[in-house]
Amino acid sequence: PLAVQPHLIKCFDNIKMLEFGDHPQTPDILAMISGEGERIEMGKNLKVRGEVESWLGAVEEHMIISLRKLMKQGVTDYE
Repeated sequence: PLAVQPHLIKCFDNIKMLEFGDHPQTPDILAMISGEGERIEMGKNLKVRGEVESWLGAVEEHMIISLRKLMKQGVTDYE
């Protein structure tokens, strides 16, 4: 999983790196970190398993869910 870190910026807009958990066999993805250093938690049960394409697809889905949730929270807080 760590081998994809240098290529994330090419795959996703301004995602510099992913923060992984401690379990060596199937680490969890805990957060995404932008080029500016912003850290967004990815939620639970996002594991690195199988082919790179499949778990990167899951990362993309969790990105959308996490950002949508934070935007809704921001709008609510603003109102």
